[in-house]
Amino acid sequence: MPSLDIDNIKVIYHNKRIKKDVGIVALDNLSAHFENGTFNVVLGYSGCGKTTLLKTIIGLIPISEGKILFDGVDSDYLSMDDKRLSFVSQEYVLYPSMTVFDNIAFPLKTKGCSRQEIIESVYKIADELNLRACLSRKPRDLSGGQQQRVALARAIVKKPSLILLDEPLSNIDHKFRIEERERLKRLVKETQATSIYVTHDFNEALALADRIYVIDKGKLVFEGSVKELLKSSNEVVLSLKESSKDEILFKR
Repeated sequence: MPSLDIDNIKVIYHNKRIKKDVGIVALDNLSAHFENGTFNVVLGYSGCGKTTLLKTIIGLIPISEGKILFDGVDSDYLSMDDKRLSFVSQEYVLYPSMTVFDNIAFPLKTKGCSRQEIIESVYKIADELNLRACLSRKPRDLSGGQQQRVALARAIVKKPSLILLDEPLSNIDHKFRIEERERLKRLVKETQATSIYVTHDFNEALALADRIYVIDKGKLVFEGSVKELLKSSNEVVLSLKESSKDEILFKR
């Protein structure tokens, strides 16, 4: 389970239509430390840089300045296999032509696992996520909650050291979200992986996090525990808290 350090990174999106070297700063000298085995929540309004942060950790978006370190090793010197990470997006990105079984099994097949190991691993995670009856179905035949669970199963079955989750519950009906949230946290915790969960939902952050990081306009404006978040006088934190008043406050 790696610790992850974001060391003063800057990400700039350049507009290719403009000839001049003009860009939008998506992450602005951002630094953060994510401890081994912790469930971390990155909180902020849409467009603040949350998803960009995840994509820089994966390596999908280049950084202009700074470093990303896995257990102290610069990510520039690590392959995707070395990073041992899984990513769950809010769109789930399931393979439409594959069955649920094959979607879950895909990362194990690419690792070269034996047929018996693949079958045992897929059935085990399918049972934990109540997906056994869905294994022969295609993604189009699943509900939003079932698709979310398949994406989570595919991420967990490979036994990653780092799990990145980009608002994976955003497409699930609100009345089912609490149950899915509790299931997700339990399973991710059982992996003992370091996890980073992105959301704009203040109450979701309270329900899930060991530690919370609040981003605004590409800058980290708060880092701390749930108790520290609730006591914070930071303007962005107070605004997020105010916007959540019509939601249910979840008990820890």
